[in-house]
Amino acid sequence: MQELIKCIEENTLNNSNEIQKCITSMICQEDELVPLDEKSLLDALNITGEFLVLKLHYDDFEDEVQNQVIKYKISQSLSVIVSYEDDSDSYDKIANFVEYIHDISDEKQNSVFGVKKVSKLSKYPVKILFSGILPINQLKMSIGKKIYELINSDKSYFQEKFKQYRDEVSKNIGVPLLPIFPSLDENLNEFRVKLVDILDNRVISEFDVCKEVTKDTMDMYLQKLVYVYSVLADEKRCK
Repeated sequence: MQELIKCIEENTLNNSNEIQKCITSMICQEDELVPLDEKSLLDALNITGEFLVLKLHYDDFEDEVQNQVIKYKISQSLSVIVSYEDDSDSYDKIANFVEYIHDISDEKQNSVFGVKKVSKLSKYPVKILFSGILPINQLKMSIGKKIYELINSDKSYFQEKFKQYRDEVSKNIGVPLLPIFPSLDENLNEFRVKLVDILDNRVISEFDVCKEVTKDTMDMYLQKLVYVYSVLADEKRCK
């Protein structure tokens, strides 16, 4: 436990005691419903990048479906560790969270959870540690209507297509590039893509490629994004 506490102290500037208390409380011993050991938390904290702890109640799940705070934090994190409390009446609520997080996690991410038995739920029975947060994965993508409609016309095809390009970029820059969830922006040109740094709302890149989007011409957009990400990774040096 001392090694975990020391790691937290060395990597926090403010509220160190509160963060320590939160992260150490995530440990689920071997005799718990689903164990979560200290090593898993320590390994997550030792991944290069920043980390963030989020405390939630099961009632927050409906808000997540609307606001997608967890979804976008997952899209920035190389590791996602979750602990749940079970008071014998929380199975379905836990299952909802587990399925939701599993469905939006990527194979490049470390994703682990534990469940501990309690007689009464605490104020925040769900605690999530996001770690390995790098600048290269802290971008927001907005797309025009025509591109959005094409992507949603065949989601499985484009998920695989995007994965291939992410793998190419990851190999080139030497850092795992995580899935980015593009959102529709009806104020954009129908054929436009815009990348924004979520830390300072700075526009990283904004471009159109053609006046017709098909499965074939989408490669032109993706090749442009490969170039943008490669240049950005070099500038930030992934720190």
